[in-house]
Amino acid sequence: MTSAELERVTIHDACKWIAMTATAKIVLNPSLLLVSLGGNHAPIPFEVVSSEPKPVVMCISPLFAAENWHNLLVSLHVYKIFGAHMHLYIRSIVSPMLEILRVYEQEGYATLKPWNRINLLNRDEQDFNPNLNVEFRSQAAAQTDCLLRYKESSEFVAFVDLDDLIIPRVADNYASEFRYLASEHPTVAYFTYSKENTRIKAYKRANVFSIEHVLRNIKHEQQTETGKMIAIPSKINNTWIHWPQKNLKKLAVKPEFNSITHLKHIELLDGLKSKNEEEPKYNPSTGLDNDKPLISNKNIKMIEKDFNRMSWKSSVRRHLRNLPINMTYSKLISDCYKQSYYAFHSANENHGMLCPGPERCDISNHKTRCWISVGEYHSTRDGKLINVHFAENADFALNDGCQV
Repeated sequence: MTSAELERVTIHDACKWIAMTATAKIVLNPSLLLVSLGGNHAPIPFEVVSSEPKPVVMCISPLFAAENWHNLLVSLHVYKIFGAHMHLYIRSIVSPMLEILRVYEQEGYATLKPWNRINLLNRDEQDFNPNLNVEFRSQAAAQTDCLLRYKESSEFVAFVDLDDLIIPRVADNYASEFRYLASEHPTVAYFTYSKENTRIKAYKRANVFSIEHVLRNIKHEQQTETGKMIAIPSKINNTWIHWPQKNLKKLAVKPEFNSITHLKHIELLDGLKSKNEEEPKYNPSTGLDNDKPLISNKNIKMIEKDFNRMSWKSSVRRHLRNLPINMTYSKLISDCYKQSYYAFHSANENHGMLCPGPERCDISNHKTRCWISVGEYHSTRDGKLINVHFAENADFALNDGCQV
């Protein structure tokens, strides 16, 4: 028996359930771990994480009803070309995206981990749904999980959403840019990059989709949002969504140096347009007297070549044709967040704010797709039957739009 030190992770009291970490010394190579509280014991599932060096890891916040495959493909290839590994937590996702992600995982681009709903064995959800009382799919817990997974194998761990892009500006790769910041500010535990909102164009059909086309059509909107952090994992043990609860020294990176390119608005195009050969400009809201582009022609061509290589694999190509054309769930969830959270947050009326998260969003009225929750993942496919192989005693659930 050993005592554990508890540390709060969530920084506010808007939600009834918060994220915390418990730190304790344990024996080497344990076969079983249990937590004891009030004389009751419960086993703690654990795993030994890989020690394979990954200098930079991009931890993606848990995906829910994920369908924006344009952002996913752009992120996979941009992060790969600049030397980062993606770690994705999945609550629910359209099935062709999941199948494509599995191929990218095999190729070393990313690691996929399920991020399940909370299911209480002793309470009916109709009486009490714990998922309504955790913030954004337990995002702080997921980010802390990701931080601890790579604590000993990575130099830098960034926490971003799927529509966030960090493109290095002062170096050829992420590791060199972050190392420069760390050497110039050796006492900081993390950096924050501000978010610069941008507008992009993308072809809505995967058979003509081009990452080069997306990158060349990035336009800054001269608006900013709360930024995200890049942690030095040797100096941090947990973190909330935007910064840690603990008072640690940080560096707020100025936009003149670099910022997050937030792919805030997307215009989906039907057909091929005339090719744009211009380099996208880096034009943050603070203004910048610098002709250096957001990303160079050389890097754009390298990224597009890498995408073409992957998209022509039969294991990827057969799922591209099944990717959704219209982003239905994204709009429903975005409108829901505005009504339940952002409207209060922007007006500083926190007393009216509900604990924010997708569980408050009703997407069940949209009947054109069928959601299936199978063991670790939720998946869907437009208008097509899905063959599902269940593990022994696997849990599964169907929404009202499913026919099996």
